[in-house]
Amino acid sequence: MNMKSFEEKVLEGLIYSLSDSKVSLDDCNSIGVAVSGGADSISLLCALNNILPKSITLKAVTVNHNIRAPEETAGDADYVESLCKSLNVPCVRYEIERGLVEKKSVEDKNGIEDSARRLRYEKFRHFMENEKVDFLCLAHNKNDQEETILMRILQGSGDLGGIPVSRGKFIRPLISIYRFEIENYLSEKNISYRTDSTNLENEMLRNRIRNILVPVLDQHFNGWKKAVEHLSEKSRRDNEALDGFLKEALVEIDYEEKESSVTFNGDVYFSFDNAIKDRILMEAVKHAGASERIPQSFLSRWTEKKYAEFKKTEGSSGIQFTFEKGLFTVEKKKQVATEEGFFAIIEKPGSFSAGNCTFEVSGENHKVTIRCNEKEIQISGLEFPFAFRSRQPGDEVKNSDGSMRSLSKILDGWKVSDLKDRIPVIQKVGSPLQDIKCIWGSLYGFSDWIVVE
Repeated sequence: MNMKSFEEKVLEGLIYSLSDSKVSLDDCNSIGVAVSGGADSISLLCALNNILPKSITLKAVTVNHNIRAPEETAGDADYVESLCKSLNVPCVRYEIERGLVEKKSVEDKNGIEDSARRLRYEKFRHFMENEKVDFLCLAHNKNDQEETILMRILQGSGDLGGIPVSRGKFIRPLISIYRFEIENYLSEKNISYRTDSTNLENEMLRNRIRNILVPVLDQHFNGWKKAVEHLSEKSRRDNEALDGFLKEALVEIDYEEKESSVTFNGDVYFSFDNAIKDRILMEAVKHAGASERIPQSFLSRWTEKKYAEFKKTEGSSGIQFTFEKGLFTVEKKKQVATEEGFFAIIEKPGSFSAGNCTFEVSGENHKVTIRCNEKEIQISGLEFPFAFRSRQPGDEVKNSDGSMRSLSKILDGWKVSDLKDRIPVIQKVGSPLQDIKCIWGSLYGFSDWIVVE
């Protein structure tokens, strides 16, 4: 019996996923595809261009986030445009201003990757509206699915259903295809692709799972992938059933959404099973706009009426819960002065303001001096441009032995108290890995942490 080529596997898997996503090609005039330049999105572009009927126009979109070195990140977008031109596929390119991802990360108290994703999806929605595309295809594959479920297990998430084949107008035709099949398909077709150098770094959780955990599972736990797949399928079925109960529960509790808050009848809410209460809280948190993932331990506490009556008000991840006089309120936490983030990109010597700081920058590449409030610090190995900002979630700083330490733990050790959000962090620009050069604690009478390279 003839073995199927990787091209046949990819095309069959793509057609199956399109069918599974309930997309009717007969009703489509135009389909979009998001292309980063990596193997997954390049294969999706080429495969869609191969199988779509001529009656459907394929349009590509690429987004340059400008969070890596200019020659690398611009090179990705240039390659995508060049390939699309050779395939006669129209391509729209969006440029995100350098430093904007980092700035949004500070303002929203998100990690770099999450802020990049939010900005990217804003561009996707703009593309879909302007180009009148019926659906946008994204290049998530089966490896991404497994990594996502492992991430959620490690983060204590209750949702192990993984990445859906479709959500609204976003569809993922490669979700049933493994990365090695995708790369072999491109090899068979002699199609090149770009490689993101940060995929080899292990500062981010997904990369640690991909580069460290998955190889261990492959070597020592035969069959783990099938087990994860079964767990995900069971979770999806459970979620479908519970979502039906959730809709009924929201009516019973007089659930009301406002601009950045939600209110509902707390006494009725506490009468439900914990599984439904968890979903009510997550629905409310999603609407209010959490700045980062809400810990499951935080949600679990607020499913207990005794705890809620005792605590009355508590916040986490930029969200505040209040239970008072029978009314439960979930709202975006209002920032106080000490929580205000600041961010500035310093491109050359001069005078600048950020947060409570007005400061002077002098020097040249590889040695920069910063002066503020009669305090001065010199940082060797720092190049323009760099970021002068407040802390953000997930910040880590390099130790002298090359290991990483949480910035929050460093500040806790210094006992900075309410000054946590005022102490400046000096960060290289062009790295999504939060390559921090300095924590300027001496500006407020504490120590300095300078990374020497």
